[in-house]
Amino acid sequence: MSKIKSLPVLERPREKAYRYGIDKLSDHELIAILIGTGTVDNSALDIAYKLLMDNKGLFLLVQKPFSDLLSVKGIGKSKAVKIIAAFEIAKRFNSLKINEDEFVSSPDKIYEKYKYLIANSIQEILILIITNPNKKVLHEVNLYKGNEDSINCSWRQIIQQVLIHNGKYFYIVHNHPSGDHSPSEEDIYFTTTLIKESQKLKIKLLDHLIISQNGYFSFLKQKEK
Repeated sequence: MSKIKSLPVLERPREKAYRYGIDKLSDHELIAILIGTGTVDNSALDIAYKLLMDNKGLFLLVQKPFSDLLSVKGIGKSKAVKIIAAFEIAKRFNSLKINEDEFVSSPDKIYEKYKYLIANSIQEILILIITNPNKKVLHEVNLYKGNEDSINCSWRQIIQQVLIHNGKYFYIVHNHPSGDHSPSEEDIYFTTTLIKESQKLKIKLLDHLIISQNGYFSFLKQKEK
């Protein structure tokens, strides 16, 4: 495996961050900066890439406990603490956003809230947001039961969750790891079925957002065109 120092200067994570901005780095480049140095056989980039692949993306990696990180070759206590600390800051920031944004106001707001959580995941993830009649969030749940190209979640499961939490309205959000946020035939059928079945129980799907690395699709916005 190649060392980071053997890469062209502008392909090294730190140098790329200096020149182009930290937001231009990929997930594994950001994690490589936290790791700092690699081993004899693997660079920090190699270790970071393997971490993401083994955990099917950033979303599940952020949930990884300290003890699991210590089992990764090339990551000792010091590096594991840095990584866990960075992930904890991200979690706390996201928690603050949730507390400050108690009312769901638009598809744009939903996208801004969830894009960093699921847009880069290589696993399809579905998030259910349940609200009261005033659009105040009552409950949020991550139904991350998917693989690379599908979600193992039925419309019955979603409706059941809404009823359990005494919801009136709800939103669903999921990602397309392919980068194409256009709805598939399966997405359209699933959404149509969910709308019809929820109406029977006097609850309402307000929107279904599909998020990718390149943006998002809103069934609500499409309907208003």
